[in-house]
Amino acid sequence: MMRTAIFCAVLAYSPATAAQDLPPLQPLDTFALEAASSPRISPSGDHIAYVRRSNDISRDQTRGSLWMVDFDGRNHLPIATGENTASSPRWSPSGDRLAYIANGPEYSAIRMYWMADGRDAEIAQLQGGGGGLSWSPNGSQLAYSAYVLQPGVAPAALPASPPGAEWAESAQVEDRLFYRVDAVGNLPPGSQQLFVVDAQGGAPVLITTDDAGASSDFSWTADGTAIIFSADRRPNSGTAAPDSELHRVDLETGRIRQLTNRIGPDTSPRVSPNGQRIAYTGYDDQRMGYHNTLLYVANADGTQARALTLDLDRSVASPIWASDGRGIYVQYDDHGRTRLALVSLDGRIDVIEGGLGGSTFGRPYSGGEFSVANNGRIAATLASPTRPSELASGTRRSGLNMITRLNEDALANRYVSPVEEIIWRSPHDGRQIQGWVLYPPRFDPDRTYPLILEIHGGPFTAYGPVFSAELQLMAAAGYVVLYTNPRGSTSYGYEFANLIHHDYPGNDYDDLMGGVDTMIDRGFIDEERLFVTGGSGGGVLTAWIIGNTDRFAASAVVKPVINWSSFVLHSDLPQFFYRYWFASAPWEDPGEYWRRSPLSLVGNVTTPTLMMVGGSDLRTPRSETDQYYAALRLQGVPSRLVVLPDSYHGISNSRPSRLLTKVAEILRWFEMHDPAQRTVPQ
Repeated sequence: MMRTAIFCAVLAYSPATAAQDLPPLQPLDTFALEAASSPRISPSGDHIAYVRRSNDISRDQTRGSLWMVDFDGRNHLPIATGENTASSPRWSPSGDRLAYIANGPEYSAIRMYWMADGRDAEIAQLQGGGGGLSWSPNGSQLAYSAYVLQPGVAPAALPASPPGAEWAESAQVEDRLFYRVDAVGNLPPGSQQLFVVDAQGGAPVLITTDDAGASSDFSWTADGTAIIFSADRRPNSGTAAPDSELHRVDLETGRIRQLTNRIGPDTSPRVSPNGQRIAYTGYDDQRMGYHNTLLYVANADGTQARALTLDLDRSVASPIWASDGRGIYVQYDDHGRTRLALVSLDGRIDVIEGGLGGSTFGRPYSGGEFSVANNGRIAATLASPTRPSELASGTRRSGLNMITRLNEDALANRYVSPVEEIIWRSPHDGRQIQGWVLYPPRFDPDRTYPLILEIHGGPFTAYGPVFSAELQLMAAAGYVVLYTNPRGSTSYGYEFANLIHHDYPGNDYDDLMGGVDTMIDRGFIDEERLFVTGGSGGGVLTAWIIGNTDRFAASAVVKPVINWSSFVLHSDLPQFFYRYWFASAPWEDPGEYWRRSPLSLVGNVTTPTLMMVGGSDLRTPRSETDQYYAALRLQGVPSRLVVLPDSYHGISNSRPSRLLTKVAEILRWFEMHDPAQRTVPQ
């Protein structure tokens, strides 16, 4: 076989001998994992509240409890535990109280914790849930958003049923295009609205009252008389391309005034400490598959807007003003790593930290969260390849240091593979492609091993050197695991991401094959024992790969798009996908949709293939998986269908056991079709 990749390893793999002798990670260890999320540092910088995510093995749920720790890591104590799941901790402006949302089995509520005496009480019940919890500048009120029901289309009138009769449930009648969303299901008619409630308790007051609604993306004005929020309030917003604007609602009159007006989203409004400016994020919509999200600053009335990060060539998120109003903290992904930086008002960028990490346990996506105190102290979530996210604290000058060790009890006595970063040149055009490798316990480069190529979704997302329970379990089972950021991945700039614009899947295939060839060239990969898997966009590419080559011993295609025409019209976001991922609608250019559909190549497939999907997946609906499974069976290709009941698109994030099921089914399938194994069908 011709080797087309040029290898350039940038880090050598040399695991510590002591770590290699530890027992490998076990599936049940997943239930012992914990992760820090939603850090909020007090205004004084002395205390940090955060949500501690853990997996409940008896209820098979991931739950969040509220904890607090001093800036230096001392006095690490729980605030709210028990049956409810806590979220959205928010300090009062004076730091004497901490508001948060408690999500219970029957309803959600805003609760308050008093620092002085440790009292905890319910402030208000949240009908329809709540989001965007935020204190008024003087600490007297809390604002939040909630979904308010509105009348929909009633079913046609039927004759009255006889007494005692049990007729079928009434029909659901829709005239909305956007009426369902993945992980939620069918949306009842209604809209998101803003509420304000007294911080001492009482009945919430509805602030926005029209059908156009608001959102949970908002900021108080400095004088507390109004709220700036981002929302798409156009009458045709349900069918048009997404395009949110900034609006100002006066709390006394309810009058709403639009502040921005361009083709493209304006989001994350943050009012400056003196109230004279608004920072926000957005971009001019060119109908590209990917746009860089820029940081903007405008006057408080929305005038004289200017972009601060035009020269960064990365998407920024989560703006927070420095207390002196001279800069704005943001985070952005760069080469798979999430960085925290301070952007000055003249566009200078000072990178503070490069290792932020998200709080999910499944796949190694980039991410993270941070918070800044009035004195410049910072709290953030940091992650590493061998540990889920931990809480860290520090300053702009000192950098950040971890102050929690949430997973030492679960992982200190387990072999958890570090990652090796590798870079190779794509066989297609010589571009540098970045990836990472995990190795099995007691790895010996003089032996040969099977390889799993695991492909990320999106496609406009990025993997990075962070913890992944899925990939760690694959490595623990004896595989070398390669995961990569092929063209189309974010964190490498606008041009790199849009190399797949209107051409996905395409030459990203070559990038992935170059990574496999790079690993083979190193001498310890058995070329007859190659396996490939991926979910969502990674499922698309897995199906595309086996339609173009038979070099893999087996594949696992997870929650894929197989037929672009059916996907665009059946997913939960039809108004988005056909506008940005294609040049025209399916009925206008059916040939282009078919050209890019993995189903068009199914006649070439001979690779034994496992199909997997969540039964409640609305993003890449089950019908996509069913189509490909039927085609494989009709072709006589060894294949198997795995449906996870009640699981939505994020299989590994739906319930902890779903993560284990996903990995177990994939590994069982690979073992069945491993030329080095002599197993019988299981």
